[in-house]
Amino acid sequence: MSKDNVDDLIAQMQAAVKSAVGASQAMRPAGLSGLGASATAPARIGSDDQAGLINQLMLGVETRFGIKSGSLVERKLARILKDMPVNILRDWVSSMNTCTSEHAEWQSLVENLTVHETYFCRDPDLMEMVTNDVLPSLIASRESHQQLQVWSAASSTGEEVYDLAYICLKGLMQAGKAAQSEGRISPTKGWGLYVLGTDISNQALRTAREGVYGDLGMGSFRNLPQHWRAMFETVDMPAGGAMQGVNYFRIKDWVRQYARFERFNLMNARPPVSGMDLIFCRNVLIYFDDTVKLAVQKMLARAMSPGGVLVMGASVQLLATDYFESRLGRGGPWYVRNKVPL
Repeated sequence: MSKDNVDDLIAQMQAAVKSAVGASQAMRPAGLSGLGASATAPARIGSDDQAGLINQLMLGVETRFGIKSGSLVERKLARILKDMPVNILRDWVSSMNTCTSEHAEWQSLVENLTVHETYFCRDPDLMEMVTNDVLPSLIASRESHQQLQVWSAASSTGEEVYDLAYICLKGLMQAGKAAQSEGRISPTKGWGLYVLGTDISNQALRTAREGVYGDLGMGSFRNLPQHWRAMFETVDMPAGGAMQGVNYFRIKDWVRQYARFERFNLMNARPPVSGMDLIFCRNVLIYFDDTVKLAVQKMLARAMSPGGVLVMGASVQLLATDYFESRLGRGGPWYVRNKVPL
């Protein structure tokens, strides 16, 4: 980090301290030195050691967002803040501890700490397994209400959401529930498709909603099979918003019309949707400890219909075993929601 960047960060944090402290003071009744009922009590700072302050900040991140201390995230934060004067860092951490997870400074911090590295068709074997093994039975079991509902939790910049929309449309077509005309795949009359993407990052969600991606190096298209390019169209970017020499592509309307994006914190015990037929929640759970993983898996179970399918990262253990039956395919494990109430 350059000196200019450090100075900019210090200036931003000084402004954040003043803003947060002023807001918290304005919320307190006259003569009351404690915090408002909705705020989190500040941790006692007994040391000027920067590592201790960073640890306190990471405990706040873990409490509010489930991202555990000791991960790569903490090391990234330490590198960012290593040149910051201790008095500025102490004041900022103290003020942050008085704020809820919805405060703009917590949102900004998580934006900078979380990794939004993803790309289209990230795991071809998994996608093939979902296409050939999961979707046919799901579609057949939903014949009575003719609706396929999908949720990509922690969807980052949206690539997975559009992947799922695309393979679901192709799955519906293979099942005779959709037709292709002039390059477009559309569900037959009576059938519907809904694909939701949620993420904690407003910045990632903005990219997802725009549905425009640059084809560069190790970017969104690094692993894209040729036949998947049918869901993209070339787009001319404004000179000020494009990198020189990079081609940009937009998700075609016939795919993106089925996708919706919302901000959601996986620490919330109440899911944003219900009756889901297919949920993807990959990779993000590796940042959580087992207690949080179990809570998140229970929340996902609440969002699902009986017979719905949950797909997690291959390295993530299923802890909510009371609510799922395990399956194993060529692309990895997947879990079927049983009828046990929760």
